[in-house]
Amino acid sequence: MAAEPSTPPGHRSAIPIALRQSLPGVVAAVFVVSAAKSVGDPDTFWHIAAGDRLRETWVFTGPDPWSTMSSQPWRLHEWLPELVMSVMRQALGLPGVSWLLPLAAAGFAVAAWRAVRSEASLLIASIVMALTMTSLTISLSLRPQMVTFTLAVVTTHAWLGTARDGRARWWLIPLTWLWACSHGMWFVGPAVGAVALLGILLDGRVRGRAWLRLVGVPVGSVVAAALTPVGPGLLLSPAAVRETTQFIEEWRSPALTDASFVAFLVLAGATLLVWSRGRYRPSWTSLLLLATATGFALVYARTIPVGAAVLAPVAAAALQASSGLAREPVRRAEVALTLGLTIVGLVIAAALAPSRGALPAWGPNDLDPAIAALPADTVVCNDYGSGGWLIYSHPNVRPAIDGRIEVYAVDYVRAYQAFETASPGWQSYLARTSCHWALLPTDLPVTEALTAQAGWEVADRGADHVLLRAPDSSPR
Repeated sequence: MAAEPSTPPGHRSAIPIALRQSLPGVVAAVFVVSAAKSVGDPDTFWHIAAGDRLRETWVFTGPDPWSTMSSQPWRLHEWLPELVMSVMRQALGLPGVSWLLPLAAAGFAVAAWRAVRSEASLLIASIVMALTMTSLTISLSLRPQMVTFTLAVVTTHAWLGTARDGRARWWLIPLTWLWACSHGMWFVGPAVGAVALLGILLDGRVRGRAWLRLVGVPVGSVVAAALTPVGPGLLLSPAAVRETTQFIEEWRSPALTDASFVAFLVLAGATLLVWSRGRYRPSWTSLLLLATATGFALVYARTIPVGAAVLAPVAAAALQASSGLAREPVRRAEVALTLGLTIVGLVIAAALAPSRGALPAWGPNDLDPAIAALPADTVVCNDYGSGGWLIYSHPNVRPAIDGRIEVYAVDYVRAYQAFETASPGWQSYLARTSCHWALLPTDLPVTEALTAQAGWEVADRGADHVLLRAPDSSPR
């Protein structure tokens, strides 16, 4: 299949150029300000704690330091953003940490703008940016995954450039090293590279030794990932996480009730519609990248943003070809407006941080005094969501489970699920964990079972959580 023809000159938009040049910046600023919120993801808390511990020990792999029930090695494969979170918390407290999410959103917005503007006019690029950012909202939270979303669009843009000019982007290798130090889905980069290489070969633009030379980029990227401080064991981390995805809500299948998924489908559907009309023949590279993006978006709700990031520049090129609009050159005014409005969004987010980010939006904060009074190393049977909050807020206790699900054995996680739902045999979980205290939501089935069937007493009650004490535990 032939590569895409060059986009015809097209006609100029009736929208004034100054207004068109401001559109990407407006989209970026709205996205950045929408990310200004308090820390509400329970996993954010253990990420901060991981950064704190790394600064103390500089140990990247080893036994889990927090839960007594973990049985798998703990690898800090996301240590770089965790360090940033830790330093920010020390310098500016939780409001400073909350501002990192708008900062990450700004990074993605700028990367997306750069990628789609290389393929499309200002108007088309702004529309694609808006749909892509909507696809991100399902996973827009303060976690290292924001690095993957940004670098996925950067990597796809780079390989589309290679498909056009045949030049290897060797800088993708050190970029993958940084990616592998930041998030467990670093393998998306080499995977996109492998897909693009197949497309480039089928398109026939690069062959023989020149094509084999390009293979060095994804291969070198995998080697770079093996050379992070975590060591070659990092390469096995995705397999360890895969075993436990069945227990995590965000790893569920996408649904049409997800606005993020609908936005992705609109973008993918519009691309396919353009191609089906026959006026614009896609290259094999574009076809394979669309298939890859769709695969990411269909398999899990959490990977919808990854699919959108890969799809964005491909969709921009297709929509541009069918629009009939001229693709304006990127002028200084557009760069200034896009970066300037993005910075304005960051300033607004910084102004909102002290009020929105001062208190966590997750965790039974009203039970802080009672939990802090528990003896050191007290094992607490907690709900899954509160584990990261306990690690961060109360180092005196040992949560029975938390969001680092890969450090727990699969059969143990199943035992926890039976416990929280008060399913037959749930009492065995208490013996397995040796818990004499429990921190649980008031509406969880096991909360009632503990008090009604097992004789546990209410030590303290919060707005939506309760601290329970076993009958054989002495009150403090």
